[in-house]
Order: sequence, then C-alpha cells, then structure tokens
Amino acid sequence: MPFILNEEAALKSLLTGLTVSDNANPSRPVGVFYGQPDSQIRAQAYPYITIDLIGIAEDFERAHRGYVPTTYPIEGSSLPVGSPTSFPIPVDLLYQISTWSRQPRHDRKIIADLFNLGLLPFRFGQLFIPQDGTLRRLDVLGFSKRDTTEAEKRLFHNIYNIRISAELFPDQITQVYEVTQTPQVGITYQNTSYTTPTIPS
Repeated sequence: MPFILNEEAALKSLLTGLTVSDNANPSRPVGVFYGQPDSQIRAQAYPYITIDLIGIAEDFERAHRGYVPTTYPIEGSSLPVGSPTSFPIPVDLLYQISTWSRQPRHDRKIIADLFNLGLLPFRFGQLFIPQDGTLRRLDVLGFSKRDTTEAEKRLFHNIYNIRISAELFPDQITQVYEVTQTPQVGITYQNTSYTTPTIPS
C-alpha cells in the first residue's frame, strides 16, 4: 500500500484488540473504525474507537537536501536497498483518535489501556510499518474529554491528537531517465531549418 494507507493500516492494527468488561460481557471487544465509515456504520457498537486524518504537513526540522543511499525497500520502487536517491521529504501525519462509550467504567478502561499498554504513550511512542519494516515516531500532542448527553443517554467521548512521522521520496514523484545519447535539436521556421552547432571541447 502507498503513503498514508500504510500508516493508517498500521495505526488501526495498533489500536485493535482492546476489551472492556461489564455484567453482560466480561470481555467486550472495542471496535476500531476509520472516521465516518459509511460501509461500516451499522457495525459500530459501543464502545469503539475512530481514526480521523486531520492534517498533513512537511516537517522542515527534519529536512535535508542531496542524495543518500536507501536503507529500507521503498514500496512501489524497483531500487535495491543501498541505491542512491534524493533525501526523502519528511512529512507529519496528524490524526485525531476518538474513543466512544456509554459506561464510565468502559471509558476509564480504554483510557488506562491506551496509556498503560504503550499504545498512545506521552513519550517514546512508536508505530511499526510492516510493508517497509520501519519504526515511525508517534507523538501524543494532546488529550481532551468531550463527554455529552445524547438522547438522554450519557456519551463518554475522548480525543487524542497524535502525530506520526512519514516520508515522501521525490524520486518517486518525478521519474528521472538516464540520457543514453545526445539528441540533435532542430528548429524550423518558415521553411528554414536551423540545427544547433556543436560546441568544441
């Protein structure tokens, strides 16, 4: 999968597998969905987690210019590891992770698990991308509670703002072809042909 899709799939996999308990179910799974999942909306049952992409920005503090040997296989490229390529463009992917639940104990359990299990830690967060075998930096930028009442029912809603480091390779954006022969450039104007002269060495 290409840029963004790899990171989102890895993020969803990271958050999948949490459970909560109550009198009716001692191991109730916490679903994970992308934001506004039209095809999955009927499958949503409390509690659940949603993932929303809210921004993409170049990280100028990590930016470099020039060429560097590749240190991992670039998906979609035939370049072997170690081949020279332009320095990748460092990009920050900004996500909003929202948790939704009806019961306060479910709400607190999800908060505890996301922090205590190291899924969304305040420090040293990492996200493994299996497609290229890299570990990306994952930073929690903020946390806020947005509890409300909906149809006379309590809705416990938490928001985590996170940042994931990513890279774009310019050589994948602009394809460069090796010159194999010197072309003759000709200009024709009103039946008059002119060929650029050869510059003596």
